[in-house]
Amino acid sequence: MSLTESEKAPTTATGVTAVVSESDPRFQIAAARRILHREGLDSQVGGHVSVRVPGEQAFLVTPFQYFDETLPEHVSKVGFDLKVIEQGTLPASPGINFHASIYLARPDVNCVIHTHAKNMSVLSTTGEPFGMYYDYASLLLDEVVPWTDDPNLVPSEEGDLMVAQLGGKKALLMGHHGSLHVGDTLERVTMEALIMEMCAGYQLAAMAVNGKQLDRRIAESYRGAYLKNEFREQMWIANYRRLLRSDPDLFATLKQD
Repeated sequence: MSLTESEKAPTTATGVTAVVSESDPRFQIAAARRILHREGLDSQVGGHVSVRVPGEQAFLVTPFQYFDETLPEHVSKVGFDLKVIEQGTLPASPGINFHASIYLARPDVNCVIHTHAKNMSVLSTTGEPFGMYYDYASLLLDEVVPWTDDPNLVPSEEGDLMVAQLGGKKALLMGHHGSLHVGDTLERVTMEALIMEMCAGYQLAAMAVNGKQLDRRIAESYRGAYLKNEFREQMWIANYRRLLRSDPDLFATLKQD
């Protein structure tokens, strides 16, 4: 089942849809946040993970909290008008205007992830673009564009400008801030965020020793092979298996027969 498909489920006393299976998108969002935390993509209590709600002008989104704290009950449903439709047991994070802007402008996008991960945040201070210094980076070849925050912008203006800067691409490298990732499924976007952080670390190390980037033709070859062999999907499955051992509190939220 796609992560953007949700079974009909009862609601709790708080009005939050109860989790009934691992395919519930709230459960999958919590899993994604914990996977990102394991790989160093936490943002203290900042950062957001959201998923489009199929057939509605709405998205599911996370609150202020450390990524490894997230449980399905914490996730809220918010309309594209930013009105809360279903409140999680923790309030939805503020500063999520750009999620709505992206979903409205990009029907191909079903997931948005924003983190303040260390390597990408450091790389963003150098003025250097995200490059092909490690073979996994080929999955994001020509897909990363720079973004500079403007504190004078109101949130609605920022969202529209981020959409324009992103265009049809997959990621923003946000100066002195972190990164933004978009795509068609939660699994793929989570793995692309993880891969970009890893590759930013390799890039910083390579730049320190005057390393050279991959030849474009070779990078294109790597990208084709990784897509053909579903590398992102296999990475998600492997990371999810690790959660079964490391995060029993998450799996304890599943409905017991």
